[in-house]
Amino acid sequence: MDFHQEELKQLERHYQNTRNEIVLLYGDKQSGLSDILRLFLHHKTYYYYRARNCSPDLQLKLFYNEIREELPKGTGFNARYPDILSAMLSVTCQKRVIVIDDFQYLLKSDPSFMEDVLRTIHNKWNNQNVLFLLCTTAKTFVERDMVKSMSDQAYEFSSIIRLSELTFAEVWKAFPDYDQINAIELYSIFGAKAGDLAKLDPDLSLHDNVCRSVLTKGSPFYERGQSILPDELREPAVYHTILEALANGPRKLNELHKLTGFERAKISVYMKNLIEYGIVSKLESVPTKGLDHTLKGIYQIKDPFVRFWFYFIFPHYSALALMESEKFYRKYIDPLLRTYAGYAYSAICADHLMDKLKAENPKEKYDVTGAWYGKVGTIDLVACSERGHAVAAFCNFEKAKMPYADLEWDKYCVSQAGIKCDEIYLFSQQSFDEKIKKEAISDPSLHLIDGAFL
Repeated sequence: MDFHQEELKQLERHYQNTRNEIVLLYGDKQSGLSDILRLFLHHKTYYYYRARNCSPDLQLKLFYNEIREELPKGTGFNARYPDILSAMLSVTCQKRVIVIDDFQYLLKSDPSFMEDVLRTIHNKWNNQNVLFLLCTTAKTFVERDMVKSMSDQAYEFSSIIRLSELTFAEVWKAFPDYDQINAIELYSIFGAKAGDLAKLDPDLSLHDNVCRSVLTKGSPFYERGQSILPDELREPAVYHTILEALANGPRKLNELHKLTGFERAKISVYMKNLIEYGIVSKLESVPTKGLDHTLKGIYQIKDPFVRFWFYFIFPHYSALALMESEKFYRKYIDPLLRTYAGYAYSAICADHLMDKLKAENPKEKYDVTGAWYGKVGTIDLVACSERGHAVAAFCNFEKAKMPYADLEWDKYCVSQAGIKCDEIYLFSQQSFDEKIKKEAISDPSLHLIDGAFL
């Protein structure tokens, strides 16, 4: 599977550059960072060191010993970071690549290491061009703590490359034999992280991939389910209870309090940690005039696989221990998967509509965009431009045809939100009720978009 091609091209541009540079490459643990490194380093002259979470003395010893094994025999140098870096550049080549993986541990061991790196790249007497590639899957460290720990040194980076999630189109392209419904269901289960998708087999059906990679003991996602939480988070019983309560959809703190029995203040603390690690998100409803009808302070599981695990697996974990994977899939997953995947379809449609609006009106800037979460229902996308042009969108994935009653309810949600809509877009994975089709003919502000747009 060819993922993150743009990021690979960006790394290649840095490699071809004649300047000495420091580049940061990061993502989360499922971003496929290791795969990108292997592709980028192929046929290049490089040194690779993966830092450990250990004492400063042991870190230096490991670094010294591993690099000494890679250097030509007889190369003499002292066990000091400046000397090790100099030794790495003692053998000339087209361009030397020095990769420090999990670099946050090396910074923790010896904060002065970056000073040595900077002296190396700024040393005009070096005869060897070098690219320092600092890598990590500690996304939280990069986005929250790195600048604070490195201070002005962080501004010496030539580039910071983040391995973002893939688009739905890229995910579907990697599974070309899947029909649209299966591709959306796949997306709803495994998300859009290259490292996760690479564990699946595009030649297998969705059913077989889930049975083999999730429901089978020892499989990659089965093992992931056993350790959903980062090691840093204590009291897993509390987190698991909160996540189980969130699995069926967004919840307010008060609802979580009633479902779990935990105090609101306690839930807030644990929720903050889950948000920090990208497992949960706090939903902010797009601002509208209908404040009295808007839900506030609601949370949902952000990570697709975590949501899938706590929706389908966690409640039936005893059955999975004794039941064959195929039987478990047929009994517990298959009947509800179409309904479950609706949230992913809504996100795909919202992205498509924003792209469509921007393409059709490039001068129209939509400064207010997002979902509206109301006490009576949800508007999947509200987009308001600076000029006051307002659009609302509603999505149907579960039903074969969107019924006319849904359109009536959608209009009621718009009125509750206090939005004066110029246009309403209806998305339906298959089709629409004939009455909706007739209304769309007579009402130019009503747009119908079926699954063929994908």
